[in-house]
Amino acid sequence: MHKKKWLWYAPAILLVLLAGCSKREPLPTKPLTVSVGCADCHTDQALLKKLATPEKAPSGGEGEIRGGTVTPLEPWEKVFVKQDFFGSVHGKIACIGCHKGNPEAATPEAAHKGMSADPSEEPQTTCAGCHTNVVAHFEKSIHFNQNGYFTLFEKRAGFSLKDNPSLMAHFKQDCGTCHTTCGQCHVSRPAIVKGGFLTGHRFQKSPDMINNCLACHGSRTGEEYLGSAEGYRPDVHWDPGGKQCEFCHKESELHGTGAESDLLYNVPNAPRCENCHRDKAAANVYHFMHWKNLQCQVCHSQDYKNCNSCHVGAGGLAEPAYRAFKIGRNPIQSPGHPKAYVVLRHVPILRNSYAAWGVADLPNYNSEPTWKYSTPHNIRLWTDRTDTTGSGGNCAFKCHSSDTFFLRKADVAPGELDANQNVIVPADFPPKP
Repeated sequence: MHKKKWLWYAPAILLVLLAGCSKREPLPTKPLTVSVGCADCHTDQALLKKLATPEKAPSGGEGEIRGGTVTPLEPWEKVFVKQDFFGSVHGKIACIGCHKGNPEAATPEAAHKGMSADPSEEPQTTCAGCHTNVVAHFEKSIHFNQNGYFTLFEKRAGFSLKDNPSLMAHFKQDCGTCHTTCGQCHVSRPAIVKGGFLTGHRFQKSPDMINNCLACHGSRTGEEYLGSAEGYRPDVHWDPGGKQCEFCHKESELHGTGAESDLLYNVPNAPRCENCHRDKAAANVYHFMHWKNLQCQVCHSQDYKNCNSCHVGAGGLAEPAYRAFKIGRNPIQSPGHPKAYVVLRHVPILRNSYAAWGVADLPNYNSEPTWKYSTPHNIRLWTDRTDTTGSGGNCAFKCHSSDTFFLRKADVAPGELDANQNVIVPADFPPKP
């Protein structure tokens, strides 16, 4: 597939490439250069620009609707391979060893026929050759298998989403972009923001916080953590700490441990505030009194994003997200989450959320609360609960006398009362100071 042939025949088509690693494919006898097959085009900026078809990015960035907001890449940038990639470990593997395709073809269509844009979609075939244990664990992780979504759908609907091919097709179209692969963390930006190489196809050991983690988790977690939305102050771990996601979320949590989890908050090795702050249990009278019963976020979170009324298909959220703060009874109290009172976030599930998929009702809708256990990423030492410098008095008075901090019956939509009866805080609690 030589340059001259491409210039004569190539139409405006580009496919985003990702790469994996496999011991099953032969290594080239010498490092690849721009004169060899795939690299002949994908290292040529001028040629890629000429072949590229412009894309229209959504207003505000490619990940504005779901996930986060990232700076859009030009189509040619997404597939441009830098020369230094070929000097790396992965760069010494023949392109077709992971991506398949035909490097001898004369046109892009023929070259890309049978090609795998993201080889790590099938990690056992590509990545497992070198990273056997990591792949074995990752395939059972929430990031890869999205078990949390399937678990909650089945609880509310009364049947398995996975057992229905038609519904799974809808799921993959509307919700499946939240699934990720090895390549979408270590080589490319995620599919939810239309991909694109991070550093010219070079593999990175740690995902980039902005272009990987927050590309998926940005619209809620990212805004809270960075303080990028109006009314937010950045999380204390970011400002002045500057901590990246991996400071709390370790590799063993993200890759998984080999144990399959059914829900996000059942993932082993998830971070706990106490991992770093255990010595604060008796730091002051409030910690001494509440350490065993109150989640840390009850006092140290700011208001956070909540959502109402979501419908699959083209519907999405029927109304804008809003900031709120509610303390409730712990819906997942267990040895792993022992606190009696936690912050709750409203999720936008309705009985008819899946009507566009042909599921008109969720018969077991009340089996799961719509005010869910949450861990907002907007921690501050001084919040509306802990700040005693104003007219609200000390912490005890501000909290115990509050008409707004606790989730009461009046805060819950009438159609959701039965679903949330176990998390609503009774009107006579906590006792008045």
